[in-house]
Amino acid sequence: MTTPTLGAPASKLTVSANQFYSDNGRRGRYGVAYVRTLCAHAGVGFIETSPDEDIDAIDATLKFGRASAEVQVKCTGIFKVGTGAATLPLEPAWVAKWASTYHPVFVVLVKVPTLIPEWIESKPTSTNHRTVAFAKRFDRTLHTTSMKFSKADQLTAETLYDWRDEVYDFYESLAGSTK
Repeated sequence: MTTPTLGAPASKLTVSANQFYSDNGRRGRYGVAYVRTLCAHAGVGFIETSPDEDIDAIDATLKFGRASAEVQVKCTGIFKVGTGAATLPLEPAWVAKWASTYHPVFVVLVKVPTLIPEWIESKPTSTNHRTVAFAKRFDRTLHTTSMKFSKADQLTAETLYDWRDEVYDFYESLAGSTK
């Protein structure tokens, strides 16, 4: 989407179609929907936690067939991941909840443009998400106050195959089985 020129009408998307939906709420919904889209692309089941039941700091469960993983999604228009890294501060309550779970937990940082109308570009032949996501598995020994994401942590639909293998290996190691 191009920047509006003087006299051009502003996008309707600058204001929520539902007056009770905040911009922060829109970011949260978009972040979860973006991850759901990647899961659909890879053929991974995606079960969203009911908004009233997200007390465990988990937004969704990914179903890989033989095993599952839990995911927390954070969406932002602030962070930039260039040659460095984006640092996501972690709330102590999240860390405590993720550290106590028996399931692998992955944290996803979805980066969208600051201006909401720029998130999606609609063309006659395609719809482009101007979005990128970064993710990694939560490690209770490393991620005590923050998580750093670099370009190497970019989340794509193909990344989910690696997560599946990692989750299977995790559960197989608990069961004491070998491949």
